This record gives sequence, C-alpha cells and structure tokens, in this order.
Amino acid sequence: MNDENTIVLLSNSIRKDNLNDVTPLVMMKYKDLKEQSLIKQRKLATVGINYLYVLRKYFMDSDKVAFKILSWLESLATDPELCLLRELTLYFHFIYTNDDQAKGIKLILDQSGYKKISDDLPD
Repeated sequence: MNDENTIVLLSNSIRKDNLNDVTPLVMMKYKDLKEQSLIKQRKLATVGINYLYVLRKYFMDSDKVAFKILSWLESLATDPELCLLRELTLYFHFIYTNDDQAKGIKLILDQSGYKKISDDLPD
C-alpha cells in the first residue's frame, strides 16, 4: 500500500462481482486522511468514493460498511484541491440520510460542469 500505483490499482479493481473480495484495506493503513499529502489523499479518497459507488449501485443493503467508509472519508483535509471529492463524500452521506440534499448536490455538480459525474451517480 505504500506504492501509489497500488492505490490506483485498488481503486480501479472495485467492481460489483468482486466487492466482497476487495475490502477497504487502505482504511486500516491510512486512518486519518488529512495526515497524507494532497496527492495521496486524492488517490485514497477516490478508492473510498469508488467503493461507495459500487455499494450503493449494486448492494443497497450495505449501509453499515458504507457508513464506515463515509466516516473515514470525512477525515479528508479541507483543501480546494479536494473539493470535488468532499462533495462526492457529502453526496453519498446524504444518499443515506437526506435524499433532498443528495439531489441538491447532484444538481450543483451538473450545473458546475460535472454533468457526466452527476448523471452517473446512483440514487
């Protein structure tokens, strides 16, 4: 997990057919994201967002795991470079807690030029 390419490979390997085999190992090694460089935070947060995407899209009954990942992603630093990842984290948080807020974030992403991301987000 020290090699940044390993993090990217992990993120790209999360699919619905292997989700049970791919556990959020990075959460054990990198407990507090803001202690990492911005580049590493971006890569690690992408792993978490991809995991949440697959959980929500294909495994609607996975709330416990999702909230564990959301809690981990909340440790991202508050930095403009991580703004989109923080918004996606909020989106997934609101998917489970406040549907109207989730729709609002989806609309903001669409209007901010992230139409493809907005359109692909699971409900």
